[in-house]
Amino acid sequence: MAMESAFTLTRHSTPSLLCRNSSSHHHHHHHRRHLKSFSFPHELASFKYSFRTITHAPFVVNASSSSPSSPSTTLAESQGLKINSIPTKPIEGQKTGTSGLRKKVKAFMQENYLANWIQALFNSLPLEDYKDGLLVLGGDGRYFNREAAQIIIKIAAGNSVGKILVGKDGILSTPAVSAVIRKRKANGGFIMSASHNPGGPEYDWGIKFNYSSGQPAPESITDKIYGNTLSISEIKIADISDVDLSQLGVTKCGNFSVEVVDPVADYLELMENVFDFSLIQSLVSRPDFRFVFDAMHAVTGAYAKPIFVDKLGASLESIANGVPLEDFGHGHPDPNLTYAEDLVNILYGENGPDFGAASDGDGDRNMILGRSFFVTPSDSVAIIAANAQDAIPYFQSGPKGLARSMPTSGSLDRVAQTLNLPFFEVPTGWKFFGNLMDAGKFDGSRIIFRLSGTGSAGATVRIYIEQFEPDVSKHDMDAQIALKPLIDLALSVSKLKDFTGREKPTVIT
Repeated sequence: MAMESAFTLTRHSTPSLLCRNSSSHHHHHHHRRHLKSFSFPHELASFKYSFRTITHAPFVVNASSSSPSSPSTTLAESQGLKINSIPTKPIEGQKTGTSGLRKKVKAFMQENYLANWIQALFNSLPLEDYKDGLLVLGGDGRYFNREAAQIIIKIAAGNSVGKILVGKDGILSTPAVSAVIRKRKANGGFIMSASHNPGGPEYDWGIKFNYSSGQPAPESITDKIYGNTLSISEIKIADISDVDLSQLGVTKCGNFSVEVVDPVADYLELMENVFDFSLIQSLVSRPDFRFVFDAMHAVTGAYAKPIFVDKLGASLESIANGVPLEDFGHGHPDPNLTYAEDLVNILYGENGPDFGAASDGDGDRNMILGRSFFVTPSDSVAIIAANAQDAIPYFQSGPKGLARSMPTSGSLDRVAQTLNLPFFEVPTGWKFFGNLMDAGKFDGSRIIFRLSGTGSAGATVRIYIEQFEPDVSKHDMDAQIALKPLIDLALSVSKLKDFTGREKPTVIT
């Protein structure tokens, strides 16, 4: 097959199979323009992009290249769904890290780059884990998600997946993907995100896969995916039109269907079961309480108004940067004292609000502040654990155990000790919490050096420094002053200033 004029841009696409959509808001306007790339101007973003097919001509699964290659063959045609096999070759460097595969957007826009990894994933799963099954698809709204969603949907259909549930406009936070997987009893789900990494044509994109319990795929699967990327020879893709992700409803393509769902509904239902919403609402409605939530123009912007304003009664002014943008408003969606500086200034300003919070790109990390007060991320989980039984209905019978990643503060260890709960330490990465390893307890002082790659380019050296301070009178000391002897020791031992040429860290939290 071939792409007609590389790609045909039209509101009403005409591939071999035009899918039926049951949503109630469709407007068909016949307006055509021809483009050489998926990278069309923003003002054309409302148009659907698709390809028309011609038998026995070349075809590639590509987001930017205008030069087709590799002849395709038809594998099967079942109930009107035509499946094509596209020859491909291995692409180096597709090994997943702790949070999936992350690279620069331009890498994913290379010929077959994303398609290879998605096909390699299906090649790595047992057939019963996806054949005629249900998968979830969503992401943080970053640049390239819209194009990637269509590629993933078509390859899923080509590999005999029965149905895809996708968040409206491709939006689903990482916790929401897990919630939808569990609520709908799905086989798994794709998350299109590079977490807190910046977004845009020159920045980062990522993809990860969660399993049937909502947890990230274990290393046994991600290792298989990488192995299959080194030997992949074909991509199975359904010859179907692009699916309109802007309208709720079901689109049927032969025996395959895509349901566009509200990205908030299932997640909100779960939150109402976990937390005491009436109690929170009574706090939010108090005239002497003010708070600010900074969504950093990332995915939680889609959840902030429905939950905080519509459900809990907060004022709309409580939400900052609440519209998800493909480039996060030219910002860096990493909630810390450096990249969420505007929020920090508000909380530390004169007559600041009582409470502040910010979330990262895909909504699975946060930063908490009080008026002129900052809660270190390492301590927030300890504070939650210490108060969980009294304040969170989900934990009314008490937590069953506590766990943290290795670099996280040992304050959680002490909470576990006080509450007489089992305690575990795991390597960095959410997926390791599913396979807990007993690591004992750590008291006193610690200095930890961690090499943290972004998964796309460069690397970060992180230093975690902590010291237990039993003297309550010293708890208000600036951490930089209280920990100065340990900081000096860490810099002396590591010689980081000599190696990096930097006098001070880029980010301090």
